[in-house]
Order: sequence, then structure tokens, then C-alpha cells
Amino acid sequence: MSSLQSFIEAAPGCQGYFLDRFSLDRIDEIDALEVGLRWGPEKPDMALAFRDVYFCSIERPPGSGDAPLDQVTAQILEPSDLLWPEGLPLEMIRSSSLPALVWFRVEGPVQISVLAAIASVSLEIM
Repeated sequence: MSSLQSFIEAAPGCQGYFLDRFSLDRIDEIDALEVGLRWGPEKPDMALAFRDVYFCSIERPPGSGDAPLDQVTAQILEPSDLLWPEGLPLEMIRSSSLPALVWFRVEGPVQISVLAAIASVSLEIM
């Protein structure tokens, strides 16, 4: 199983978590996004790591942002010359020369959309 496929299978488990940290940096000429998720004492914290980020957006309510993640989905977009899927507002032209990309989305009060070539999820050891 590929690392992207493992991420796809783990992503729905983020539903119900709260956004704790969202950090976009440039590491060794590559865009790197870290997303920290917190549930509370009942479940371990989660960390999502994305590298080689092609697109990233976040919208959340003002204030503390205490809204759980809702409708979490992720899918692999294979290399293709077709148009980007509806809902992915990229100005970059999709090409079969691009690598396989993971598209991670959260809908609801908190909205997140990330398109990246590398994605991983880590759980805190309790």
C-alpha cells in the first residue's frame, strides 16, 4: 500500500477533532504544511504533514475557532491531462507530468483544502 493510500484511509479519522495548529513553512525549497488536531483527553492528538504543497486554503470562524472538523475527505488525484475536480480552485494547468497528488478537504464551519504530493498522519502516544 502506498503512503498516499495509507493517508487516504486515515483521513476520515480526523472528523470531530479540533484545529489546534496550522503552519505553512518552506523547508529545503519545498512547501511544508503541518496541521495539528486535538480532541481532548479521550483521544490522542493527531498531526497531519504535507510536503510539496501545490495548493492550500483555510477558512474558519473568527474567535477561538472551537468548531470540530466535519466532512473530512481525501482522495488521490492521479497524473492526468483532465481538468481539476470541481471545488479545487487552481490556476495551474493539470498535467500528466505531475506526480500523484493527495487532495485533503474539510467542510463545515472550518474549511480546509490541501493538494500535496506527500502526506502523512501521526498519532500521539498516550
